Amino acid sequence: MTTVRVLTSEGCLPCISVKRNLKELQTELPSLVVEEIDFTSPAGSKLAFENNVLHPPAVFLDGRLFAKGKIYPEKMISTIREMNGEHS
Repeated sequence: MTTVRVLTSEGCLPCISVKRNLKELQTELPSLVVEEIDFTSPAGSKLAFENNVLHPPAVFLDGRLFAKGKIYPEKMISTIREMNGEHS
């Protein structure tokens, strides 16, 4: 099981794309846990500060920063699949 935390902001088009990709991936990997954190919330601000994230989106896989800013969906999806013992 992989936990994905996504740091997002309302109206952020790249954030919407990342969330859509993760939702589709959840249909293939039901054990995938996706947690969305608002960039402007206290928890989001803390996470952003600790990881030098200046703007959303940012993706964390099992607690580690995977990517921030420009998220490449193919790379994110293949990495998650590998973490779950699957191959793309």
